[in-house]
Formats: sequence, structure tokens, C-alpha cells
Amino acid sequence: MKRNKLSFEEIEQARERILQEYDHYIVRFMKSRKLRNDFEDRYLSALKSRMDMSLFLHAELTTVRELQQKEEERAGREHNRAANKASESRRKKPGSFADKIIQENREKIKKYPDKKVHPDASFEIRKLFGAMSEFEHKYWPDIERCMRKIAPSVFSGPRVVLERRIFDLWSDTKEGVSPRLATYVSLFSRFPRSMRDLEREEQRFIVDSGYLLNDLYREIGLIRTNDILRVDERNFLEKMYEYVHTVIDDFRLTDFKSQ
Repeated sequence: MKRNKLSFEEIEQARERILQEYDHYIVRFMKSRKLRNDFEDRYLSALKSRMDMSLFLHAELTTVRELQQKEEERAGREHNRAANKASESRRKKPGSFADKIIQENREKIKKYPDKKVHPDASFEIRKLFGAMSEFEHKYWPDIERCMRKIAPSVFSGPRVVLERRIFDLWSDTKEGVSPRLATYVSLFSRFPRSMRDLEREEQRFIVDSGYLLNDLYREIGLIRTNDILRVDERNFLEKMYEYVHTVIDDFRLTDFKSQ
């Protein structure tokens, strides 16, 4: 059966869709913009050589989606390794993962704001969300402004990715909890309650917060002495660098570092 040729409008729509996929891939996974430019070069070459554009565009769309899938799978493996490490620690010592943290660190973390999540939420979840919700409201806007000053383009730094992750994990929405904690809270209303599911969601929030805190610590460390910033901005970032390190240490999150 003869394949119908794509119209110019259809070709342009497909091209824009692929560019959007590359933009999403580059921003989300902090990849080089060269990948997007390389596709543009291949696209022009395909037009000049009068290649079958339907086949070309289908292959290109498949390629960029496969790139995204591989990165998502890699991120999933990192998350599972961290969760397994927490589970192994739980098996070696009596009590659950949350109980272990509460027993060993209650004194260290009681100084942080106690954020209302749910009356039955664990002590550490309330304290960690309280500390990070305060960070998101009180400190992140000025940190983000400094990062934007150094790297104005969304493709030249991790600012957009960090902001998305901070919103997902730590923002205080109209429901009173972050999008990530919404599932955790909903589990309390189920009957009968599944303590296994609750513990898994607690671990997921703690592990992902650990990764995000360590990523923030690294990025703040990279920009805190940048000459583009004013002295007061550099002093502020130095304080934030120390503060994030303290939170990581107090909540025992030093092991959750992206590779």
C-alpha cells in the first residue's frame, strides 16, 4: 500500500513535537542542548536529501522517547537502591525505619518546625516537611534568584529542575501538604490501614528529600563564591550552604547522593 506523503503543516507539527520532547528531556535530566541542535541538523539534511519524512520523523520521535525512558529507568534504579539500603538497615536493627530515625535523632530534629501533615503522621515526616516547607517559602526564592542571575537560560543550569522537585516534595499547597505527601496522607483514611504502605511512602519521601537536599547542597556550593553575585548574596548563599548541610546531617541523609 502506497504511503501518503506528509503535508508541510504535518511535517512542521511533527518537528515541533520532537523539539518539545527534546526540551523536556534536556530540562528534566539536565542534558546538553547540543542534542536538540543535532536533531535540527538531521532534520535539515533529511529535507535536502528528500528523505521520506514520515519515516524520518517517526524514527526521531522514537529515539528521543527512548532517551527519556532510559533516564527514567536509571533514576528508578537509584531510588530503589536507596530504598533497599533503608530496608536492609531496618532488618538489621529492631523497629521500623521511621522508629529507628525517631529514636536516634529526635533530639537533633525537634528544633525544626512541626508541620501539620496528619495527626498520626510520624514525627520525622512532620519535622522534615516542616523544615523543608519553611525552606521553600523563606529561602528558596532568594537562592533561585541568585541562580537565575548566574545562569539566565533554563538550559544553562539546574534551576528549573530543582524548582520542580522542590514544589513536588516540599511546597505547602491548599490541601496543606505537598503533592508528594498527598498519597501518604490519603493512606490514613483507608480501612484497614496498611502500615506497610505508610512506611513505604514515608521512606519514599525521606529518600527523595535526601537526594534533593544533597543536590541543593552541591549546587549552592558551586555558585556561592561566584563573582557575578554581590557580597551580601554570597554571604547569604554561604549561610544556606551551611544550613542545608546541617539539615542533611540532622536527618541522616548524607548517603542519598546522585551519582
